Amino acid sequence: MNLKELLQKGYFPKELPPPFQTEQFSAEIDDIKCDWLSVSVTLTNPKKKKFRESRWVTHSLPKIGFSRRLLGIPNPLHQTELAETIIDKWTEITDIYDDSNFSTSKPVEDPDNKRAYVPEFSFTDFKRKRFIESFDKLYEVKTDISRFYATIYTHSIPWLVHTKPIAKLNRSNLTMLGNKLDKDLRVSNSGQTVGIPIGPDTSLIVAEIICCKLDAILASKFNWVKAFRYYDDYYIYTEDNAQAEKVFKFLQGLFTEYQLDANEEKTKISKSPQILEFDWSINLGSFIFRNNPKSQKIDLERYFSLSFQYQLENPKESVLKFAIARIKYIFFLKDSWELYQSYLLKAMMTEPSVIMDVAKILISNISNVDKSRLKSVLEYIIKEHTPKGHHSEVAWSLWLFKEFNLKLTNKNADLVLSSNDICSILIVLDLKDSGLVNSTVDTSHLEIDLTTDSLMDDKWLLTYESIKKGWLTSGVNTISDNEYFDILFQRDVEFYDNSRRIEPIKPIPKKIEQKENAKPIAKPKEKEEELTDEQKDALMYSQSSY
Repeated sequence: MNLKELLQKGYFPKELPPPFQTEQFSAEIDDIKCDWLSVSVTLTNPKKKKFRESRWVTHSLPKIGFSRRLLGIPNPLHQTELAETIIDKWTEITDIYDDSNFSTSKPVEDPDNKRAYVPEFSFTDFKRKRFIESFDKLYEVKTDISRFYATIYTHSIPWLVHTKPIAKLNRSNLTMLGNKLDKDLRVSNSGQTVGIPIGPDTSLIVAEIICCKLDAILASKFNWVKAFRYYDDYYIYTEDNAQAEKVFKFLQGLFTEYQLDANEEKTKISKSPQILEFDWSINLGSFIFRNNPKSQKIDLERYFSLSFQYQLENPKESVLKFAIARIKYIFFLKDSWELYQSYLLKAMMTEPSVIMDVAKILISNISNVDKSRLKSVLEYIIKEHTPKGHHSEVAWSLWLFKEFNLKLTNKNADLVLSSNDICSILIVLDLKDSGLVNSTVDTSHLEIDLTTDSLMDDKWLLTYESIKKGWLTSGVNTISDNEYFDILFQRDVEFYDNSRRIEPIKPIPKKIEQKENAKPIAKPKEKEEELTDEQKDALMYSQSSY
């Protein structure tokens, strides 16, 4: 892995709509670094000051029910510095990972080449591994770290990496890994010492450094313990309840020492046998769809009835997300599409976390989609979720307007443009430029905030892209007065590519006998009754405390 690859595949959160990308930035990074080095040495102290710190763009993502996760899109200047530190210190970082015998989420290069780094094991493998290796232990301690990424105390990184006494004696020594990571993370968050951004792969790497060090301390205290960790989820196995309580109390105190908290809601000590899989996932995962028109409609009705029922009964579980992921690749007949589409739209309104999967299904069946019905639902989602600050639901809905060439109402366009939702505002500006928002919709109020200073705060993405694309004008030399972003501008770097599209699902062909004139909507995938490891991991991620 090199710096270019890490910034290309591991910078922006994977949950953003397709136009948000870093390919151009990463392709030019060597020249950008060279140009910046030449410029930065000539800056006077007052000018240097504006580049000392930045703020990341926040993007609110649905988890389950009413819970949310705030993704972060860091400023490119300081994200590059953090990525460089990780690349330069990778050998030292992997040595830290080797200290842990509990982790199954150590970052490795993504074999599918979609991200820079992914966990070493899938969640499915993690679950099987802990069951196989804990065969002789009767009690299980399950816990995780509450709001992990949001509560990480950056000073705790050097404390854990170098020990507190050494770190405090050498706090200004930036050749030390812990101190350099501490600084790089703080400068990208307005100097704050609490919280790291969710989304970039660099945060996965840093979080794993912290957890592997915690693992090593736990193992040194209880060398007999059998423990397994996936991200910040701990499963510890003991012979009796007394041992279980002793280990948990120590782990809880360890978290506290480094400014972290155990998630009391998810903490549980249980005696074997433990439930390995919920009944709803077993029943939905094994549901069979028949291949004649009449039976398939009945099956769809039953499947979604079960899904909605299970969601009501298990409001803290990702039931509908599981249900949609489960059927994404399943063969459906054209006669079933109207019913199938209605259920998909209803699911999207009921549980917004499914919107990305539903979007892929709709794009994969674009010629069958009833655009008027889709538009009605998307307008509803935008109207309902924009005032609540639900960025992901709004951004993906707006992007579907682009994909399906639908025109957004003036009222909803104004609603989004008056919000603080950076990604959604950019998509509305794109829609307006494409004629999918009326030219009469006013955007002049946005131009007030387009300043040189805003290129270093949480509006950096909107400021740079809207001026770069010519969608807004600032009336001043906003970009040229910021020496770093002027380099990006001169090299024609863009972080928003409106030519990109949602990738259609590419199922594996499979022969299925059909009745005459029955046409498939999508070809089936092999073993269609099972979720892939990737889908299961996505579900796991949706429930984690990151």
